[in-house]
Amino acid sequence: MRRLDLKSVETMVQAQGLKMTPQRRAIIEYLQGCDTHPTAEEIRQAVNLQFPMTSRPTVYNTLNWLKGEGLIREVFESSPVRFDPNMSPHHHFVCQRCERVTDVSPCDIDPPSFASLPGRPRVESYEITIRGRCAACESRPDRGVSNVGSE
Repeated sequence: MRRLDLKSVETMVQAQGLKMTPQRRAIIEYLQGCDTHPTAEEIRQAVNLQFPMTSRPTVYNTLNWLKGEGLIREVFESSPVRFDPNMSPHHHFVCQRCERVTDVSPCDIDPPSFASLPGRPRVESYEITIRGRCAACESRPDRGVSNVGSE
């Protein structure tokens, strides 16, 4: 599995003549240990627990640099955009209730056939998004359901 790694990032930062600030390090460490596909705001809030003055531009600049270097990717399965430190090929399950995005191994899904695609393009990669309700949301009653009129 190719996952964001602090030591690799430090090497890249040094090679590019950039500085590894404590805030950048905290952002990378948070993403490195994260499996929840956090939003930029969730990352900022988590990092601010340790470094209360971490700004939105610092978070966005770091995320954009990491993305540009191919170390993380954006996941557009829900709004707002979420960030994925897992660069290995994988699919996603999106809970339509809590919007949590979960990695799904390619081994868990039969590969699709691309032979019938119009124009017969050469497929180089693909990702599948599965939508539904996660187990936690499925076991909770629906919000906003009223018993009015059931007497």
